[in-house]
Amino acid sequence: MLRPIGTLTAAARRLRDGDRDGRVPESGRDELSELARAFNQMADSVRAAQDDQRRLIADVAHELRNPLSNVRGYLEALQDGVVDPTPDLFASLHEEVLLNQRIVGDLQELALAEAGALVYHRSPTDLAELIERARVAHRTAADAAGVTLTVAADGPVIADVDPDRIRQVVGNLVGNALRATPAGGSITLSAGTDGDGVVLRVADTGAGIAAEHLPHVFDRLWRARPYRDRGSGLGLAIVRQIVRDHDGDVSAHSVEGAGATFEIRLPAAVSPPRSPTSAAGPARDDRAGTARPPG
Repeated sequence: MLRPIGTLTAAARRLRDGDRDGRVPESGRDELSELARAFNQMADSVRAAQDDQRRLIADVAHELRNPLSNVRGYLEALQDGVVDPTPDLFASLHEEVLLNQRIVGDLQELALAEAGALVYHRSPTDLAELIERARVAHRTAADAAGVTLTVAADGPVIADVDPDRIRQVVGNLVGNALRATPAGGSITLSAGTDGDGVVLRVADTGAGIAAEHLPHVFDRLWRARPYRDRGSGLGLAIVRQIVRDHDGDVSAHSVEGAGATFEIRLPAAVSPPRSPTSAAGPARDDRAGTARPPG
């Protein structure tokens, strides 16, 4: 009995000291074997978390390095008189700075969300009205891109949500759809009921998502190759976390070349929604990267 306990103790100390590969034998069906299996599962989780952390740090460094290098290169060229200080150049530098700011801000928000530190103020909210407000907020950008932005909803669709956070979710999805949809295309926001829950959809007629990419669209800092230089690559990860915090689920459906649909399922509410004025708040627009909801 003492020998396997000593083995577990030694393995635990090695894990404490940084050895993430040590495991203990787990043959048998007695309590000590169950304890060994639990220890090995814990060690696997610790190693997986450490691997995720390393990948995240490497990805963040990569994402920040490119725009910072561009800014530094142009500033040095301006300093040396190699290029002229034109309005277009300053606009480009400003865009690179905004991208860095957006990445840092989204990382901070995602860290808070994954740590359960985001504050939510839930109330019965009409999602049909919410997506109409999102349409109005993004109408100017859609018109500039030559994209038709429409809303489809049959009557009030009530859910117990934080309206500002759900508008942030819809804003992220609309921003991504605008980047993927060429001029002449369309984006449709819809809300409806489905059984005991409600469904929000953002559907576009853009380039679509390849089948091999669909499982990764909600991963942090992942972006399809045609859009790697647009957005922070964190918007969909934030969407997923906020929806999960609302006891909901989000999924993506697409056929490459035939557009994409993002679907959010949330529990329905039975009590009446609060007044429209109290539900209003700034929408999150992942293109601009500066508007954030209060709270």
